[in-house]
Amino acid sequence: MNKVLKFPLQWADRLEEILRELGFQKEENPNAVFCFKGKDLKVVFYPTGTFLVQGKGNIQELVDKLVENLRVEGEYIGTDEAGKGDLFGPLVVCGFALTPKVAKEVLKLGVRDSKSVPPESLKEIAQRLMELECHRCVKISPYAYNEVYKKLQNLNKILSLAHSTVIDQLFLEFGLTKAVVDKFMKGSYIDCFLNSPVEVREETKAERYLAVACASILARYIYLKELEKLSKIAWVRLPAGSGNEAKRVFQELRAKLDGSTLKRLAKLHFKVS
Repeated sequence: MNKVLKFPLQWADRLEEILRELGFQKEENPNAVFCFKGKDLKVVFYPTGTFLVQGKGNIQELVDKLVENLRVEGEYIGTDEAGKGDLFGPLVVCGFALTPKVAKEVLKLGVRDSKSVPPESLKEIAQRLMELECHRCVKISPYAYNEVYKKLQNLNKILSLAHSTVIDQLFLEFGLTKAVVDKFMKGSYIDCFLNSPVEVREETKAERYLAVACASILARYIYLKELEKLSKIAWVRLPAGSGNEAKRVFQELRAKLDGSTLKRLAKLHFKVS
C-alpha cells in the first residue's frame, strides 16, 4: 500500500520533527530531501514536493497525525481550467475556496496537480473535494463555446470571463479577497470582467498552491466526465487532447454528421487538417 501527498519543501524541517516524535528513524537517500523508516511504514520526501508513504502499517493514521501537527495557511481562492487545448468536450473552469477549516482535510486527500494524479485516484479525490462544498465551476459545452467564440473570436477572453465568474461566486460565499490563478496567457482580461474586490495573482505552474491544485483536479474530473457523456452521443470514444487521434476521429465524424451535431461535440475553431 502507498499514499502520495504534496507538501511545500519549506515544511521539511517540521515534517522531520514530527516523524522523529512518532518514533521514525532517518535513513540515507541521496535522491530525497529525507527518508524515514518506522516499524511497518517508510516515508520519502522528494525534491519535487512529493511525499510518499508506503508499507503495511496504518498509512491513513500516520497521514492524519502528520497533517494535524502542521500549520496550514488558507484563506484564498484558487482557479484552474480543463478542456482548453482539447478538440472535443467542454471548457471547464473551477475555483476552490481554501479556508483554514478545510485546508487540513484537503492535504489528507493527497491533492496535487491533476496531471500527476492517476485516473483511478482522480475520481475519488474530486468527489471528496466536492463534499467539502468549497468549489464553484463554469462548464461551457461545445455548443455554447462555439457560439461564444463566434462573437469574441478569442479563447483568452472566454477563459478570463469564466475565471472571473467563479472568483466572484466564491467571494460572495466565503468573503475571500485573494485569488491565485493558473496563468493561461500574458496579460489576461480577468480584471476587466471581475466584479468583486479580490486581489488576483496569476502565476505559471500555480498548481503548487493547494487551492489551485484542488481546482485543477475538479476541472479535469468534470471535463472527463462530460467527455464520456458526449462519447455516448457520438457512438465513438472521443479522445482528449488535439493530437492526431483526436483529428482522425473529428474527420470521421465530420464525414457522417451534420454541422449542428458536430457543433455539440467539438470546438470548431481548431485546425484539423
